[in-house]
Amino acid sequence: MLRRALLAALILLVCGTALPLASAQELPIDLDVDYASFLYDANETLLELYLSVGAASLEYVHDGEKYVASVPLTMTLRPVAASAPEGASTTPVFDEETTLQFAVTDTSALDDGLYFVEQFRTVTAPGEYSLDLVVPTDAALERPELRLSLDVTVPMYAPSDQAMVSGVTLSSGIQQAEEVEARFYKNGLVITPNPKGMYGEGQGRVFYYVEAYGLPAAVEAEQYTLLTYISESNLPRPIEAFQRRTTRVVRAPDVIVGAFDVSELPSGSYFLRFAFLNDNNEALAEQGKKFFVFNPGIERETVAMDEGFETSLYAVMSEEEVEDNLQHARVLATQQELSQLGRLRDIDAKREYLAAFWQRRDTDSDPSVNSARREFYERLRYAEERYATPFEPSWETGRG
Repeated sequence: MLRRALLAALILLVCGTALPLASAQELPIDLDVDYASFLYDANETLLELYLSVGAASLEYVHDGEKYVASVPLTMTLRPVAASAPEGASTTPVFDEETTLQFAVTDTSALDDGLYFVEQFRTVTAPGEYSLDLVVPTDAALERPELRLSLDVTVPMYAPSDQAMVSGVTLSSGIQQAEEVEARFYKNGLVITPNPKGMYGEGQGRVFYYVEAYGLPAAVEAEQYTLLTYISESNLPRPIEAFQRRTTRVVRAPDVIVGAFDVSELPSGSYFLRFAFLNDNNEALAEQGKKFFVFNPGIERETVAMDEGFETSLYAVMSEEEVEDNLQHARVLATQQELSQLGRLRDIDAKREYLAAFWQRRDTDSDPSVNSARREFYERLRYAEERYATPFEPSWETGRG
């Protein structure tokens, strides 16, 4: 089955940003997985799976002029039973065992910032899937079993009169390519995936690849506007100096490639966002991808506040941002505050509610900083980095 489904498996050793925490190192193997989906045909979608394996987390055997590490791996992609129509099959799309092999010439130079990257491509019907990866126990290496699971959503990108956006491939580097057989080749490019989504120290640029479909049917003009920007994970508005608005020719599909320099961003979790706009500045389609930055030498700026800061902060927020902040406030709200929140209908009333909510909790003597709000969002940022899932915010998970 894998021979039919697996179009490519590619391996590369790349240099990236070492994780600041030991969470990945506590696993038997430093293994991360990510994915993106793209248009294939009218019935199926192309799914790309990205794996990274920490080079320093492996055991190597001397083999001539090189050192070799082997990792047996079982990959299973199956429809999610809860979302499948009654009577639909939950038989795996593929369920295969393989052995990943990695070779280096010198193990003494391996550190936490080096990792191997693999890419697998398959075509499958749209739907909700669960991807399970299992590295079995190795008694000889005293390595316990490792299991990872990832929820995978595969959209239908079939031709329609609606603009749609593919998944986003986060990359550690994108280059022009002439050879179709080149590693990670796609549409004339070599796109080296970054499954960890970690940037900053050692990997200061976030490269990205994304495709847009259905624009000719959705846009009457010959051009459209693409807004690309970075936002903090808890605030969807663009960060100053990290947004671009470009005019592009309508194509089918349109391939978007670019990069942002994040070497001066403070450590934290962020979103890379795309908005495809028509002549009226209305969003035809939107897409986003979460990534992380580790820059230990960059301090996060403290925003100075005047007396009306909370009011002005929420006054400039979009309705979507206000609703997100109301969901955050529910975590701390009293029963009386929840009851009041349930009666709010007007957007201005919601803004005033949020301003008063945080002002009541700012009990210190420093008028320049709302310490309660700042502490809450620092904790939320910490939880987002560790516990958020593609379908569940961190504060709604058991650990967040």
